[in-house]
Amino acid sequence: MPDRIPPRVKRIGRGPLRFSPEWLLISLLLTAAILFALHGRVLWRLDQVVYDLHLKLWSRPPSPDLVIVAIDTESLSQLGRWPWKRSRHADLIDTLTAAGARAIFMDILFVEADRESPDDDRRLAQAVADSGRVFLPVIIETLNGRLVETLPLPGLVEHAAGLGHVDIDLDPDGIARRVYLREGVGSAHWPSIGVAILEKLEPETVAQLPGLRNPSPSAAGAGVIVRDNHILLPFAGAPGHFPRVSYSDVLRGRVPADQFRNKIVLVGATAPGLGDLLPTPLSGYNRPMSGVEINANLIDALRQGIVIQSLATPAQIWLSGLVLVLTFLAFPLIKPGRALPMVGVLLLATVLASGLLLHWAQLWFPPTAILLGLLLGFPLWSWRRLVHNVHYFEQELERLREEPQVFSVSNAPMGISDGLEFQRKMLPLSGWTLFDADGEVMAQGGEALSRPAPRSPSPLGQFTCDDVSWIVIPRGDTQWLLGVSDGGQGVLGGRSLQLLSDYVMQYALTFRRERRGNLERVERQVRRVQSAIADLRSMRRLLSDILRQMVDGLIVIDLGGRIVLANEQAARFVGLESDRDLPGRDILRLAEGLEVRGDITPVDIFKQVLLEEGATSFEGRTRQGGEVLVQVSPLSAVDAHFSGAIIILSDITLLKESERQRSQTLNFLSHDLRSPLTSMISMLEIQRAGVTDYSRDELSERIEGYARKALALADDFLRLARAEAIDSSGFSEVDLASLAHNALDGVYAEAREKSITLVRRFGPETAWIRGDAGLLERALINLLENAIRYSPPGSEVVLRLDCSGGVVNCRVIDQGQGIAPRDQEVIFAPFRQIRSGPIKGEKGTGLGLAFVQVVARKHRGSITVQSQVDAGTEFCLTLPFDDESGSRTEEGGESQ
Repeated sequence: MPDRIPPRVKRIGRGPLRFSPEWLLISLLLTAAILFALHGRVLWRLDQVVYDLHLKLWSRPPSPDLVIVAIDTESLSQLGRWPWKRSRHADLIDTLTAAGARAIFMDILFVEADRESPDDDRRLAQAVADSGRVFLPVIIETLNGRLVETLPLPGLVEHAAGLGHVDIDLDPDGIARRVYLREGVGSAHWPSIGVAILEKLEPETVAQLPGLRNPSPSAAGAGVIVRDNHILLPFAGAPGHFPRVSYSDVLRGRVPADQFRNKIVLVGATAPGLGDLLPTPLSGYNRPMSGVEINANLIDALRQGIVIQSLATPAQIWLSGLVLVLTFLAFPLIKPGRALPMVGVLLLATVLASGLLLHWAQLWFPPTAILLGLLLGFPLWSWRRLVHNVHYFEQELERLREEPQVFSVSNAPMGISDGLEFQRKMLPLSGWTLFDADGEVMAQGGEALSRPAPRSPSPLGQFTCDDVSWIVIPRGDTQWLLGVSDGGQGVLGGRSLQLLSDYVMQYALTFRRERRGNLERVERQVRRVQSAIADLRSMRRLLSDILRQMVDGLIVIDLGGRIVLANEQAARFVGLESDRDLPGRDILRLAEGLEVRGDITPVDIFKQVLLEEGATSFEGRTRQGGEVLVQVSPLSAVDAHFSGAIIILSDITLLKESERQRSQTLNFLSHDLRSPLTSMISMLEIQRAGVTDYSRDELSERIEGYARKALALADDFLRLARAEAIDSSGFSEVDLASLAHNALDGVYAEAREKSITLVRRFGPETAWIRGDAGLLERALINLLENAIRYSPPGSEVVLRLDCSGGVVNCRVIDQGQGIAPRDQEVIFAPFRQIRSGPIKGEKGTGLGLAFVQVVARKHRGSITVQSQVDAGTEFCLTLPFDDESGSRTEEGGESQ
């Protein structure tokens, strides 16, 4: 075998695009663009939308020891316009202190002295000093173009329990989401008011402040605000979530004192128009939250340790980039049908992961970069896959066009004409005419039709009008019309018309022609692929039909000795029920069931075929006893780089049997028939030479014996040939009982010579069957002569006739020497002489029982033998009654 480069296995479709540099570059560019947008906060607003949605799903019960004293609309209506006198605030502080409040936060700015009522300032300062638990706000504002820290009045600062800033940082969209736990001008020295309160009441909760740290919290110069410990505020609920009481109700004693005992009380404005209402993720712009409630949320979150921190931007970029790159590189590795579900799962998983990190780990990871990458990456990959598939289809379709066609079908009228002329001679047709959609004649043959094409043909495939049969042939947007006529003979129809229709439909176009610019390129390719697939299916059906209709068995093996293709005939040769059981089997193991003639082995055979690329053939015998001719040839498909062998199994059982019969016939002609003739010639030559001791009468008697023997051989041979050639259509009704009587009468003289008694035991007196009387009678005579020939003198030969189960049985029973079991298997073969008579030289021709078997087979019957050595023999000729004549019988009896 010549040297050959081993073929490289290619994955069709997805293979060439997998991890291609083009897709890798596209993935990296897309990921880089998204990460650049993430770093430049282009996606910030979308991230906040997702954050707000997560936060709305997160609600927790408020702390029971937080109470808001609200300066609400009711208080304004009862106590008058704002601002109120500071003595009124002093009264509130005294009331809350007396009620046992643990801490009091006055979210009111007392930065300027009351020049009209200086006593009120002193009254307020005294109340703050007496309470010892009042916390006041610090604000950072711009005055004369400079940032300044504005503190309460010095008298209040001196006696306050603590100060803290109340600055709420608004995002660019105006929503309050975050706060700095420390900030100040020049350095972050002011704690948030919540931190200030907890540092006084519960210092362990704020010993280590959470949040994103400022790398240089005190390195800035004067006039610059410095912030540190940045956190996202986890709101406990919508506005009104924390318990509140009206400012006026507290002053007038309408609220029980126990409601403030050991609680943190926050006093602040909630009424619209006071300028302390801010939109939050839970409230939006329609229902803003008061600053005092925002601070209540901050205190509650710090006390419970629920503080949201945002993942650092570098970490966001690395994590988002890793997820996107891995996803983009996974697209070529998965099946197309699973790509969209995978993207959907990743989208949902990203949103869920972001929510779980926010709620369980209090870590905010913005998912928009990943979501946007997935939403852009999947269409981009689908577009690249589509472009690749279209290009692949174009290449494969071009290859299919270059390959030889299974059906050489021309779309031109001349292509169909030759086939119609062939059909006209076969069916036969008197004439045919092919019309186009306008009724114009395209081609015709034989006699012209007597009428033109119908103007409105039936949409069905076939219809008949007058004496003309019409077949509609679709041609995309148009159609052809074929009219055929049988000249009024009435033979066109059924199978004939179906054959004609099957042929012309090869020229049908089942899809509409494409108009330039009417269809997308992909759709055009899909239609072309559909047409190519239809051709491949036709080729596959043709190959399947060819394999199924083959008389010989066919097996194809690969270089590994595995069966890759086989038909049903091959399965039957090797003793399997179906050809589906053959693929994948080892040919050498399968060959073990075949008896190969000669010294060659299956290994030697396949070695010669595969290594020397030479065809070989041999004969063998199957396990079922059949004889086969096995032809093995190398199989090589150059384009597909496939090599193997093709094995054809031909059943030669009948051929071998015919050869054996021919050999036996030649042996009969050259020996058995020639021997008596030679003997006669020898006797005549001896007589002419005058050297014989025989008298003239003795010599004549011997010559007559040889002549009669030759005649008997010739008669038996001719009878056997006539029986083989008989046609059952010439059978007539015959009475088998009468034929049996005639047969007994025919052998009576021969039986009398040996003193053998013939016994008749007939159940039915008549037995009518369909058959050839001469052959049936001769068959019975052969059985009786055989019994007489091999029976001892003075014995009985019985002919029994009985009916059962729709058949008639003719049994010939003798008392001879019997037949050995091994000889019973071949006793009906031509020219076989198994038994020898008790008298020397008494033997038959070897054709009598073969003749009986042929007669039985021609009459749809059988012949069987039952015998034991030295116990006699019984031959049974079984013949069926004819279905029409039935089993017409009459009872008979026994006679000699």
